[in-house]
Amino acid sequence: MNHTLYIEQKWLSMWGRFEVENEAGQAVYTVEGEPSFTRRLVIYNNANIQVGQIRSLFSFGPKFEVEMNGQSMGTIDYRFAFHLALDFDKLGWRVEGNFTGWDFRVYDQNNLEIGSVCRELWHLTDFYAIHYQNPKNELPMLLIALAVDLLTTKN
Repeated sequence: MNHTLYIEQKWLSMWGRFEVENEAGQAVYTVEGEPSFTRRLVIYNNANIQVGQIRSLFSFGPKFEVEMNGQSMGTIDYRFAFHLALDFDKLGWRVEGNFTGWDFRVYDQNNLEIGSVCRELWHLTDFYAIHYQNPKNELPMLLIALAVDLLTTKN
């Protein structure tokens, strides 16, 4: 994958503010957890303009509503099959892998890999790396990583 976003390990907190950096170490997004009855994360670009949000919905299983640039991008649903997976319905993407181990891949409706998220231990602290090929997938890939964080954290 040609592009990468990095998030430091300390990001695993719902009620705070953290930065997302590109491969050059520049902050490209700020994510802010907002206290509410449902979990909600708001994403701002480096001009401090809101470009996305993700919030949990009341449902039988974990389900997240996603917005990008003020437009609904549908929901990300957690499904139980022979393996655990997330589905990003409006984009037709599915996410498979080890969510709690931060090692998963994202596939399109044609079963082609769009990107991956993994833990990189070679930094001074743990970093989570979001790898993707197409720059237009940068924000959706970040939203998927945030949905996994919402799914796997209990705070």
